[in-house]
Amino acid sequence: MDGEQESIAEVEQEIPAIEPEMEADEPVNLDEPDEDQDVEDELQPEDDDSEEFDWNGKKVKGPKGLKDGVLMHADYTRKTQETSALRKELDERAQRIEQQAQASEEYLDARADLRVVTKELERFKDYDWSAYQQHRLSDPYSADEVWNYADYLRNQKGQLEASIQQHEGRRTAEAQQAIAEEQQAIAKRMQETHEHVKANLKGWTPDTDKQVIDFATSKGITQDELRNTMDPRIYEMIYLARIGAQVLNKPAPKPTSQAKPTEPLRTVGGRSTPAARKSFGEMSMEEYAAARQAGRGV
Repeated sequence: MDGEQESIAEVEQEIPAIEPEMEADEPVNLDEPDEDQDVEDELQPEDDDSEEFDWNGKKVKGPKGLKDGVLMHADYTRKTQETSALRKELDERAQRIEQQAQASEEYLDARADLRVVTKELERFKDYDWSAYQQHRLSDPYSADEVWNYADYLRNQKGQLEASIQQHEGRRTAEAQQAIAEEQQAIAKRMQETHEHVKANLKGWTPDTDKQVIDFATSKGITQDELRNTMDPRIYEMIYLARIGAQVLNKPAPKPTSQAKPTEPLRTVGGRSTPAARKSFGEMSMEEYAAARQAGRGV
């Protein structure tokens, strides 16, 4: 029994004591970002690097710099459209001028031909049906030839007169259309001028239009000249000229007489009455000494 206890004790001594395992400190990487800092950065609001602007009547928000690019593109597009519209208008005008020139040339040619045909037809004014029949009795072939030629001239004259009438009708219609378009353009320009000065001209009243027109006509400008040239710039110049004329024609105020400053009264010094002299006998010693110094005799 004792032997068993000794062997157990020896075994216990041979088995080392088991110590609790310690967690090894992990190395700290200073270059690794802090997760807490990342969370804080995510929670912080980012700087708003955008701006809001109008685009086709709607509010649009985009990064800074986009507005300038968009507006520049819009301005380029607008100018391109204006240039295209102007080029189209010029092309149409050139085409109209060419057509008018061609029509005028045809019209002039027709009138010239009509004069020639009319003059040639004068030779056969007495060659009527009776003359033709008489001519056939003697020379049928020549009579038919003359009659057919005169008939041809009459047909030519009718066609030329119809062509000239058609050209004149077209020219009249074009002139009326041009007048109507000009009147519409004048009315539009007058309306735009009225709206512009009403919104932008300081001191404008409903009577200003009449005042401006009356002033312009008083200086010799006709109503037609005003209608044909009026625009916001002309209106404003006449308006300012009228105000300037009113200022120049206003009588200058009479100069007010300024009161002269009152001079202080100068006291006219009269001859003072000399003090009564004392006799030397009445003087004190001090007075006597002073009198002697002043040169007074005894």
